Order: sequence, then C-alpha cells, then structure tokens
Amino acid sequence: MSNLEEFDAFTTLKALREMKKQLDAKQQVDLKPKPVLQYLQKQPLTIYDLRIQFQQQLARLNDLSTRQLAFQSIHQLVQTNQSTSSLSLLISCLQTPTFQKGSDGIVKTIAIIVGIYNLQITVQDIYKLIEIIMKHFNEESQLVQQACAECWSVLYISNVYKRPLQQRTLLLYQTLQGIIAGGSSRQGQATACVVLQQLFETLNEHKDITFFREILKDFFNIYSKYNIDNSHIHIAMYYMILAVTIQNFGTNQIPLIDKILQVINNTKLNYKTRVGACNLMKLIGIQYQSSNFKIVLGNLYQQVIVILDEATRDRIIAVQNVARLGLKEWMKLKLQVDTLQDMQQQQNFDLISSNGFVKKKTGTGGGQVLMDAMRKPKQQQDIKKLLEEDELDKTMDYNNIQTSIDNVWDKANELDEIGQTEDAVQLLINNGDDIYLLRLFMKYKDFRTLQSKLQPATRSILMDSFLQIMDSDFLNILCLDFVIDFYANGLQEWFHDLNDFINFYSEDDSIAGEQCRQLKM
Repeated sequence: MSNLEEFDAFTTLKALREMKKQLDAKQQVDLKPKPVLQYLQKQPLTIYDLRIQFQQQLARLNDLSTRQLAFQSIHQLVQTNQSTSSLSLLISCLQTPTFQKGSDGIVKTIAIIVGIYNLQITVQDIYKLIEIIMKHFNEESQLVQQACAECWSVLYISNVYKRPLQQRTLLLYQTLQGIIAGGSSRQGQATACVVLQQLFETLNEHKDITFFREILKDFFNIYSKYNIDNSHIHIAMYYMILAVTIQNFGTNQIPLIDKILQVINNTKLNYKTRVGACNLMKLIGIQYQSSNFKIVLGNLYQQVIVILDEATRDRIIAVQNVARLGLKEWMKLKLQVDTLQDMQQQQNFDLISSNGFVKKKTGTGGGQVLMDAMRKPKQQQDIKKLLEEDELDKTMDYNNIQTSIDNVWDKANELDEIGQTEDAVQLLINNGDDIYLLRLFMKYKDFRTLQSKLQPATRSILMDSFLQIMDSDFLNILCLDFVIDFYANGLQEWFHDLNDFINFYSEDDSIAGEQCRQLKM
C-alpha cells in the first residue's frame, strides 16, 4: 500500500469518528425537552391521544430501565387530563391491558389515579378499580401483594373514608371477607389477608373505631372458624383489639383467647403465624392489666400461662422471644388478680373471725381460708422476684427444646442433595427452623463451600439468622462444635461480627462465656 493510500485511509477513519461525535451530540440535544414540547405536554389531550399515550406508558412498566420514567409520565398524563371522560377511559384501559407482565405496575397506577382524582371518583368507579386489583390477588409475587395492600390504603385515605359507614365496609372489607371465607384460592386468600392487615393498620392510624365495631363480630367469626396458617390474619386481629380493646368482644373473649392458644400450641403451623398469635396474647394481657375490671377466666387463665411457658422452649427462636414477652404480661396480670382476690378473701376472713367461726388453722372451713391467706403472699413474692429480676430470660431449658414432627428437613436435605442448595436454605429460613438450619451448616463443615452455592442476598439472610441464633444463647448447647470447625475453615474471614461476638462474651461468667474463651484458644 502506498503512503497516499495509507493517508486516505487514515483521514477517512478520522472523518468517520468526527461524524459519529457530531451525531451523538445532536442526539443528546434532541433528547432535551424543548420549551414548546413541554408546553404541549401540559395541555389536555384528546381521548384518542390519551388512550394511545396511556397504553404506551403502561407497556413501559414491564421494563425496569423505563419503569420509573413511565410512572412519572403516567402521573403527568392523569394530572393534566382530569375529567369524567378521561377517568372512564383510564379505567377501561386498566380493565383490558394489552400486556401480561407488570401486575404490580397496574396496581400502582390505580393508586396514582385515585391519589389525583380523590373524591371525584364515584362509588361505582371505586368498585371497578377494586375489581381490577382483586384480579391480581392470585399472583404469588410479594411485590404484587404489597402493591395491592398499599393501593387499598390509598383507596381509603383518598376517597372511601368520607363515605357512609355501610359503603366503607362494603367496599373495603366485605370484598376481602368474601375471598378469605370463600377459600377457593389459597394464594388469593393469602393476598387478601395481607391487604386486610394493611387496611386495619390504616384504620387504626385514622382512628376509625366505628369501622372496627361494625365488622367486629363478622371478623371474629372468620378468625375463629377458619384455620388460616397466615401471620397477617393475626396481625389484623392485633389492630382490631388495639382499636376496640378486648373487653368489647363481650362473651367472645374466652373463645378468642382459646383460639389464639390453639394456634400457639400447634407446632405444625408456620412460625410467623405462631409469633403473631403470641403477640396477640401479649396485647390482651396488657389490656386486661389496665382495665377497670378483671375478667374471671377460670381454668383458661392458668392454661394461658402454661402454654406461653411451653412456647418459651420452642425450637424457633422468634417464637421463644415473643412468648417470653407475653408470659411476662400474663404473670403481671396474675399478680394483680391474686392481689384483688386476696383483698376479697381477707374481707371474708375478717367477717368470719368477727363472728367467732375460726377456731383452728386446719380443716376445710374457716381454718382453710386462713391457710390460703397465708400461702398466697409467698406465691406473689415468687412472681414479683421473677419479674423484677427478669428471671424469665434465664429459665429457658435448652435441653428440652421441642422437636418438629414435620418433614421440613427431609425436603431441604433432598433439595441440597440434588444441587439446589439455594432452595434448601430458603425453605429452612422461611420455616424459621433454627435447628435444621444449624444441621445444614454442620453438614458442610466448610463455609466457603456453602457460601459458593448461595446468592449474595441469601448469604446475607443466612448470616443474619446465624447471628440471631448466637445472640439467643443457642451456642450453649447446639453451636460450639460447628462454630469451631467453621471458624477454622473460612467463616472468620467472611463473617467479621463473629470476632466481636467472641471477644464480648469471653469476659462473661456465663456458660456461653466459657465456651467463647475455649473458642479463642
């Protein structure tokens, strides 16, 4: 090739590069919104143009790279084109979407529309929007569930709260009640419970007590009749009791408590469900303490304490922790009730003594009254000491932890054996089974190997669970051997908090402290 040809080739390549730079610069200029274009975008569109642009933005919700911009454009379209005909068009487009993905985007779009139109939306249109939302209840995505729950609250805050009580309950509660009680779809029922929890939380924030009182009996019937293994139904009941107080359940107080105890005692249920039930018992105990009268629970009163005490030795740490909090409140209540009973008993004893009936300190007559009066203060002192010294946190029996009778481990082990370790770990984490989680750890004996099979998010959750286990003092009985092995095989390098944990507890006089000192050696 001659020097002239080389020069021509070089100059041609240089010219092409300069041309590309100019084209790129022009494209960037074109992307900047022009004042005239901005002005036109703020003008109301014809119904035809609104439909085209709205559907285009809905389609962009499928792509994560364009989703945020699509939401902004949808907000601007709805804000700029407010009218009765435009609202009808928007609802029509949402009823018959031209794409299948992005269900949470559809629901969030409804929230945008309701937030802008507020009270301009009629009851009929609100119901149409609710029907659109409920079409997505059967989807398993947590994003869709959360979007449905948030949109339901927006419906209440922006529109429904101003309507008569009958309309409020019909639109927002009865629609959910039909799905929960219907039982035709387990996933639909689960989503309805998530939405109901969010609705009750919103009602609590706005102090809509009349709403709660209107649905109290119906919701109690659902709660007590259907065995729903779902924590959200218990959290919803928590907000119900928080709003109306347990005393307003009237004759249903004892059946309600009995139902909650059944849930706590059923180890086959998801641990989150049982945690929700324990929180309910804690709230009920607190409310009884502050009430003007003390309900006579009879044998059920003792049963509450027995079952909560049993739950403090549960195999799931989360259940243990909340059960201890509930037990404390019911022991405080027992102390109050015993004090009131003693005052009444003392009055009766004084009355009997004044009439000369007490001649001895034995028997079943007046003497027995005296013996009871002498015995009760000792019991009360024991309870006071337990509560004041916070002994409940020190009486956990790790040698008597309940065992599971389900086959969660078999499923997890099978998944791990066929190479689906990620699914195995997720299964154990979602079931809250700490002992089986430790068992999976011990199966590997090398954290690097286990870590390499997991996604970063799962590794993070796994180590959070591990830290919770160690903080709970499970180290005393279950963890020491496998911690020593993991510490020598890579866990120290990955999990820096372990050093802090060991250094902190090595100065402690407890059993865990002694074991941490061994671990440092």
